Amino acid sequence: MSVSLGIYGYADEERITFDGSNKRDPIFIAQGKTLVYCLDETDDLIRAVSLDLSDPQSEPVPLFDDDRSHQTELAYSPDERFVSFSECVGNLTGKLVIRDLGAKKDAIINHSGRGAYRTPVFTVDGKRVIYAFAEKGPMQLWSVDLEGKDKKQLTETEGLSHWPSFTPNGEQMVFANSRENNYEIYIREIEGGEEHRLTENRIMDIRPRVSPDGSKICFVSTRDGNYEIYVMNIDGSDVVRLTDNEERDDFPSWHPDGNRIVYVSERDGQKDIYLVAISKPIKVTAK
Repeated sequence: MSVSLGIYGYADEERITFDGSNKRDPIFIAQGKTLVYCLDETDDLIRAVSLDLSDPQSEPVPLFDDDRSHQTELAYSPDERFVSFSECVGNLTGKLVIRDLGAKKDAIINHSGRGAYRTPVFTVDGKRVIYAFAEKGPMQLWSVDLEGKDKKQLTETEGLSHWPSFTPNGEQMVFANSRENNYEIYIREIEGGEEHRLTENRIMDIRPRVSPDGSKICFVSTRDGNYEIYVMNIDGSDVVRLTDNEERDDFPSWHPDGNRIVYVSERDGQKDIYLVAISKPIKVTAK
């Protein structure tokens, strides 16, 4: 790994991968010792892989034995016994898998309709999976238990709902919704369902993730003309832009220490994973 000074000399930045291939959905497991992400292994296969960060010479290795299906949008339970991901083996054959890594068995979520299953996340207590699916209308957020049963619809709003993320106490859920004809970020009280809008832009704000301590949200926005990474307080205040690259910066996720964010950055047509500190902002921007 190499360490370089970030844009304008403000943010410390560390480059994690160097192969330049297409990547998405990076998240940390094993207390930050391992990075898992989805990699275009070939032109027609997206595979979930893991990278041992304790060994500078390590190479990504497949997470699962199956080399015939696309695997995207990984999520782990708090104890990391369960992993959920979107799987696709062909046209109209997408499914959401909840894999028990201990018992080595899968639960498959079933819905009517042909919508795509998107953006799974585990609840804070690790007992349920929340995800997005369009069953009868626009994409809403749903909840199932670890066996893929006891299905419940959580949202019933205009627009598409995506990217749920919970505060550490489990009392609030942050997500993005397109009811304003562009994606904005909202926070929802689990008890009672009261919602508050956190961003106000004519350009989309997407992929929100709550920090480990619950004080901040990282997200992606095109408000400054390009896909860049931003951080704001949990109430939507003090929006800070962390990246400033000519090409796309996307798929942010928190390091367990809460002081750094991992993301995929496209530079000169190459897509690699970087880690950036949030201690010093690059730019304060509009809400």
